[in-house]
Parts: sequence; structure tokens; C-alpha cells
Amino acid sequence: MVTETDPSSLEELTETLAECGSTRKSVELGGHFSKRAMGGVIASCDVVLSTSRMNRVLIYEPNDLTISVEAGITYQQLSAVLAENRQWLPLDPPYGQQATIGGIIAANSSGPRRRRYGTARDLVIGMKMVTMEGKVVASGGMVVKNVTGLDMAKLLVGSFGTLAAIGSVNFRVFPRPVSERTFLFSAGKLDSLLSIRKAILESVLQPVALDLLSPSAAEMLGLGQPYGYLLMAEATGSEVVIDRFAKAFEKLALENKVAAFQSASGSQADDLWTPVRDFPAEVARRNAEGLMLRVGCEPKKLGEVFRLVRDTAGETPTLARAANGVSYIACSILDEAVCCLKACREAGLAAVVESAPEHQKMSIKLWDGSGTQFQVMERVKSQFDPWHLLNPGRLFNLI
Repeated sequence: MVTETDPSSLEELTETLAECGSTRKSVELGGHFSKRAMGGVIASCDVVLSTSRMNRVLIYEPNDLTISVEAGITYQQLSAVLAENRQWLPLDPPYGQQATIGGIIAANSSGPRRRRYGTARDLVIGMKMVTMEGKVVASGGMVVKNVTGLDMAKLLVGSFGTLAAIGSVNFRVFPRPVSERTFLFSAGKLDSLLSIRKAILESVLQPVALDLLSPSAAEMLGLGQPYGYLLMAEATGSEVVIDRFAKAFEKLALENKVAAFQSASGSQADDLWTPVRDFPAEVARRNAEGLMLRVGCEPKKLGEVFRLVRDTAGETPTLARAANGVSYIACSILDEAVCCLKACREAGLAAVVESAPEHQKMSIKLWDGSGTQFQVMERVKSQFDPWHLLNPGRLFNLI
């Protein structure tokens, strides 16, 4: 019989895990469990533990640009607190309304603004975690430059809850920009937008976000233009800086003869970025059999990824963080995903299954890590969770 529990404090979380560890009960760990489609298949567990009631703000120092929150607070709730002081945590992950901070860190989720602000690893400055032995481990602190023990906290970023339970997280936060504007370049040919992207990355003016969408991805998200490919850039700063961006980008549009060049701000811009941010989650919402792949490459090879997907799977929706070399590929069926993964891996690209239906996860190689990487993961797992009780199978069916 499966037991469900939802501790409301770090003390209760510690007691629960200590009891499970001592009796060798396996634990499925999560917040709101909004990311079940991600990672591997979790083996049947004795206890399902949710941290969703651990949702308090513990310490907030607006003048120091730091905040400490419990793992169960949602990204939306945290954003509302920070907004009162015109501050933000610019992770903008998918599933933002229901995703808890613990889940975001465990899955290393981020969005378009990773181009400027980085991922969770770059914004976390401290953490409290609880092991299956019932020990609370503190790492880092509330000072941005305090790195003592922070590497231990970073181990939990992207671990899918297989090492320890996140109790609380400390972040560095940022002031909201004075002004923001989004620019859109539309073109029928991919090369035109790749040229613009290259020019932007080599210029003095650097946007906060820079995303490239295939025609089918733009159409899927309701951003489709009659011209095909879409390049989106978000610029922030003073009005003077924004005007410089506008003039420089308009010049690039003319030089590269794009079919359309537009801009948006305020709620109109937010409406454009919301589906882009949520793209990694869209395939699961729209298609019960769909799979989302994530492919990493050197930014200069981004065109190769788009062409490879087109040659392998036709008009499969593809969206890329164009300055980082991370692409998301929305495959409608398993065979399509298998072909895409094979082609990407044969081309030397780092390709993983970002999300998939549970019944398909055992039919596909979710992660293509080397034997050495797996050995390192096994050693870390044996130190944190020697009995393999936490989220067994969750880390790509490996641990």
C-alpha cells in the first residue's frame, strides 16, 4: 500500500525521510509533480512525498538582492513577492504557474532569458537539503559571493530528486529592467536569420533573450508568420538603449532582406514570450504520444541542427535558444523521435529525451551519456542515497 505524505516544514521533511531510510522504504519525491513527463520512469514506491506545503519565504533582503524560500513555493508565487520591489528571478521556466522551486531546481529548468542570466546553477547561492539518513546539509549561504560548499548544492541541480530532498533554496535576484522591448525577424530562409543572429552576437548590444523558431514551431505556438522562420530578441535597458537596439536591428533586417520586422512591448510582448517559454511542455499537452527532444551543440552549429531535423523528420517543430545552442524538437510519434535522436547522436550532438509518455520511456534511450559519466553518477548516488530509495529510475532510467 502506497502512503502519501506532505510535510509542512524542514523538520517534518527530515523526520519523514529518516523514518523511510531506517525502514528502507522507497520514496517518490516531488512538489506538484508537474514534470512527470520528464526524466525516466519512477519505479513503484512505498511513499509518495510532496513538498508543496513547504511554501514559505524564509528570508528576503531586497537591498542585498537575495531571497531564501522553501522548496514547495511555486515560481509564480515567488515572482509575485519579488514584483513588489520591482525585482525578479529570471529563470522563466516552463510550467511556471504550477512548478515548485524544488522541482525547477531538480530538473534544471530555465527559459529564454538563460541567454543573459544563466540557468539555475548560476542563480542558486545556497541550499538546505535532506538525505535519506535524516541529515540536513547546508550548502552556500545568503551572500552572492559565498561559494563555500556550493558545489554540493549544484549536484542537486538536474538530479531529478535522486540524491536528496531540497528543503530550501537561496537565490540571487535582479532588479526589473527599466524598459523592455521584443523584436521579431521573419524570413522564408533559415540562412537569413542565422546571419542576423551571428551579427547580433558579435555586436556591442546584447539582447537578454534570443530564440529561433522553425515555421512549424511558430505556427504551433500561434506566432506563425506567412514568411516561415522566426527570430525573437528581447532587449532591456533605458529608453535610450532600447532605441539603439531598435535602430541596429532595423538596419540588420534591411541588410538581410527579411520578409518582416516588428516590435512589441508590455503585455503584447509577454503574450509572445509565454508560449515560447512553455514550448518544452507543449508537446505533452497537445499530444498524448508526443516526445520532446533536447539537443545541445556549439552555437555556430545551430543551423546544422535545424537542417538535420528537417532532413530526418520533415517539418517537426523546432525551437532553439539561439545564443546558447540548445534546441527543443517536438516529435509527434516515437519513430520520429528515434530517427531524430539517432541522426543527432551520429552527428556528435548531445541529445536527450526531454519528456515522453511513461509507456514509451523504456522503448527509447533517453540519455546517451558515456560509461565514465554513469560511473560518476553512481558514486555520487551511493554517497547520498546508498539504498537507492529516492526517486528510483527518475534520472533517465539510470539511477
